Amino acid sequence: CLHYSGHGHENYLPLEDGKGGPHWFETKKLKELIDQGGGAPFKFVFVSACHSGLAGETFASAGVPHVVCCKQESELKDTAALAFTRQFYLSLAVGNTVKDSFEQGCKAVQATPNLRNAEREMKKFVLLPKDGNHDVPVFNARPLLEWPHRQLSRLKSMRKGLSTKGLNRSRSLYFGGARSSELSVRNMLQEDASPSPPQFFMGREVDMYHVLGLILTERLVSVIGNPGVGRSSLVCAICHYINERASTIAKVERIFFIKTKQTRGKDRCRLLILSLINKLVEAGKASQPSQMNDLDMEDLSDHVCRALKNVKALIVFDRTELLQEDETRDFLQFLNLLFLETRTVRVLLTARNRLGRPSLGGVTERHHNLGGLSFEYTVRLFAHLSPHLHTNADRANFFNRLRGRDIGQVELKADDAGLSERTKKLFEVLGNGMPAQTEQAAYSIPEAEVDTLGS
Repeated sequence: CLHYSGHGHENYLPLEDGKGGPHWFETKKLKELIDQGGGAPFKFVFVSACHSGLAGETFASAGVPHVVCCKQESELKDTAALAFTRQFYLSLAVGNTVKDSFEQGCKAVQATPNLRNAEREMKKFVLLPKDGNHDVPVFNARPLLEWPHRQLSRLKSMRKGLSTKGLNRSRSLYFGGARSSELSVRNMLQEDASPSPPQFFMGREVDMYHVLGLILTERLVSVIGNPGVGRSSLVCAICHYINERASTIAKVERIFFIKTKQTRGKDRCRLLILSLINKLVEAGKASQPSQMNDLDMEDLSDHVCRALKNVKALIVFDRTELLQEDETRDFLQFLNLLFLETRTVRVLLTARNRLGRPSLGGVTERHHNLGGLSFEYTVRLFAHLSPHLHTNADRANFFNRLRGRDIGQVELKADDAGLSERTKKLFEVLGNGMPAQTEQAAYSIPEAEVDTLGS
């Protein structure tokens, strides 16, 4: 079976190019591709996208016996697509026929609450070929009389002598597969829960594209910006993006996220390296050094380099501006050795300023300056965070009121020329495009003021 889910186009199936950009695959080439492979390799195809009728017809004409798609002239609403897909696959999974499952999916759309014109949305789904025999199941598995306990029993037998961490790692290995475990989001969820991007992470698509491009072509990349502009959120979003595409982004097989901590009386650089070593040990990439706390920086650095010798790793060092002058010097020496002793390790930094070195271990630093959000996304972020705007309609009305009649203002940033006085004043109230300040404003501005902003 093949399931495609994405944005639709009348003549293309939009795919990703492996670098965060689009790859426009012409729908008419689908049949050629299938014919070159000796015929349709699928019993069933679901093209879950707007304007997917042509793609569906192409799959059907190439010999796929069951194809679900959307009418060519129609746009699907996300709510309808989710309702149909959930019920359709549930029905297929329990052994119902394609025809019955399709009808169940349509009924689910029709019964979806808060979906406008549900009847019309239901009729957008199409089952092809129209004259085909769909009164057959796709998943024709035999029913299980008892749920298998093999994996659970293997885990129970391993409990003795294993720590909780070891057991959790084994559990993810058995249930997610070795590669799934190795590329799981656990790599980024270090000792605090913050490395996931904020719930309302928005307006950074272009920045993500540029930084990802640098990561895939360079070995040392810095995201430069003032605290509060969203550097950490951006790199966390990029890490998740890479992890979710582990099968296509081959240059990164492992991600280690290390956050610089504000500690007094301790060597922050040393703490960074110790934290990295702990992550390497947890990942099974290194052994725990004996008397690790007594080792000097050179020995610790050597240990890291040996562990990462042949690993395609991305190491993220967040908030490196917290390092003091002597700590920064040690950190640069560590990076210099890391790049000299490894060939496939990449480093991503967040900082206020560039490192200011022509090269480290023969590697040149590339940087991306991260500025504030545009006026549009500043307003949208405020609207999502404000406790006084409860519904999508409330947020839409708020955005339209603040946008005003001059639509061209929405794409501008706080320091752009051409910003009107009205937009400048609103920018100042909402945090000047700095997400941290916008969040503070959203929770501090009273309801009465929110209701009158932009009026």
